[in-house]
Amino acid sequence: MTRKKHGLLFSDSRLSKVQRWLLLFTVFVAGCGGGGGGGGSAARSLGDTCPGYPAGNLHYSTAWGTSPADASQVVTLYDAAGNAVYSEDLERTAGSELTIQQFPASVYELRSSLFKGPLASGQLLGVASVVVDMCGSGAGATVNVATTYATKAQSLRLSPAVTRLNQQQTKRFVATGAAGGGQVAFLPPGSVSWTTSGGVGTINSTGVFTAKAAGTGLVVGTVSALGLSANAQVTVDPFNPKKGKWTVLVYMNAANDLAPDSDLNINQMESVAGNTDVRFVVQWKESRIAFPSSTFDGVRRYLILPDTDPNTIHSQLVQDNIVDTQGNPLDMGSPQTMLDFINWGKTYYPADRYVLVIWNHGAGWKKTPDQGTRGFSYDDQYGTHIETWQLDQALGTNHFDIIGWDASLMQMLEVGYEMRSHADYIVGSEESPPAEGYPYDTVFQAFRDTPDAATSVLSKGFVDGMLNDPLYANRKITQSVLDASKLGSLASAVDGFGTVLFNNKSQIASVIQQIRNDGQRYSWNSSRYFYDIGDLCSRFMADGSVPAEVKTAAAAVQSAEQAAMVWEGHNAYSPGSTGISIDYSPGTTFQSYRSDYIQLKLAKDTYWDEFLGAAP
Repeated sequence: MTRKKHGLLFSDSRLSKVQRWLLLFTVFVAGCGGGGGGGGSAARSLGDTCPGYPAGNLHYSTAWGTSPADASQVVTLYDAAGNAVYSEDLERTAGSELTIQQFPASVYELRSSLFKGPLASGQLLGVASVVVDMCGSGAGATVNVATTYATKAQSLRLSPAVTRLNQQQTKRFVATGAAGGGQVAFLPPGSVSWTTSGGVGTINSTGVFTAKAAGTGLVVGTVSALGLSANAQVTVDPFNPKKGKWTVLVYMNAANDLAPDSDLNINQMESVAGNTDVRFVVQWKESRIAFPSSTFDGVRRYLILPDTDPNTIHSQLVQDNIVDTQGNPLDMGSPQTMLDFINWGKTYYPADRYVLVIWNHGAGWKKTPDQGTRGFSYDDQYGTHIETWQLDQALGTNHFDIIGWDASLMQMLEVGYEMRSHADYIVGSEESPPAEGYPYDTVFQAFRDTPDAATSVLSKGFVDGMLNDPLYANRKITQSVLDASKLGSLASAVDGFGTVLFNNKSQIASVIQQIRNDGQRYSWNSSRYFYDIGDLCSRFMADGSVPAEVKTAAAAVQSAEQAAMVWEGHNAYSPGSTGISIDYSPGTTFQSYRSDYIQLKLAKDTYWDEFLGAAP
């Protein structure tokens, strides 16, 4: 598998009588804070962990009430992010109790969904939710939860009842219908609505509160159908951003088969995060819909903290379960999602200099259909990706000292020219690099140790890190750093080169075709013709049958490429690489995607697309 890019042990929460364990308990440390909720200590709230506490038991019982004789329930435990970590069916025909034994100590939401028919079939009659604290009860101790469909809720309570957050943090609230006698009532499906007061934050339809402004306010849960409501107090402390020397923003879209490599890369960042003036801030998505064995489900934001354990992630979870206005996980294949992350990261983690790393699969300048699910920032959950010509939309007015592509095939003139006004230096690979991508520990070692060094000097770490990684010794490796300010001159040279190739296409048709057969190309297929620019020019210059004006134009391109090249490296598996590629399709193939290509700035500003449209 190449770039590009462990895991949850189940994907269907309705599988019957099978206990599902999640690696989350050993891989992630959730954020703590706030007050408690039903079922446990008021000192802890949803998502709090209690390392070192023994596993306990959870006994669940239900009063079926007026539900049909063959009704069923799905009893699920969720973590703070809303990820299911355990699920089991309960059939009315089989009884009214179940016990979950030796479950890891933590604080969960228990949610039971009551269905009219067996095996979670038929109409959803009601949902009962409660926060369950399984911390501190002692080995073998049992926490009891009782639900009822026989009695309507008499009151509503929210968990946490009191919480304190920093500005920008998130917290998920749970509404519980109390039926008296310690029982939890089933509420009508979708009946809980959420609002806030006090202007301190916003809350979405799933109860996820985002702290926006300092102060104290309320979260309000309402069940209008039953005439019930409850308040929770939220205090938001101001966030006072500390300006660092470098902020590295990583847009990590692992909602695909690259998910296992995202864990590796986060751990590498932790191992090199020892300088507080060089901060890594990550927006990270995984999706069990896209990749069932993903470690988690949803979108998170992390501030990477130093840690030397290569198997455990100890970084600060700043925001969890980030969703859109409909309560769905963010679409990382949306330009707006990328822009929102960039603006958020620069606001809360300001720095003298910035790196943006775009982490995902890549397909060069091209859109997706001919590549399967391999576009730029492809989100397999939604089947979306960002087009190259949407980069201005995705980057907004932001400028970076370095933009790095941790993705396949993106070091193309078509891509670099599109984003040249957004960065001083553009880093990436002409090839499809290994799925593991950048070795972040070695790439950013110099940033950590000598953060005041010139950006051009530090950027060499991307090239050296890829070339010197022993795991990549037998893989195709290319990596280069481009001076974005020189790409305009390179495009002008390509314009001239495209013009003379067009004018001489009939005379040198066989040469054009032969170079296409012999030139240095990358991940070739019947609709992908990505070739190294310098290698193409060398071949035209070396052929005795090529007119002088073509050779002169080719030499001008080579000269402009060399002027734009800050650092370049490749190994023996891509011998003709010089650092930047370009589309070199035959005209018959190019016509099938010409309508896409002409949306690129390079097509608008040069004659290269005209040449491609007529190329032999």
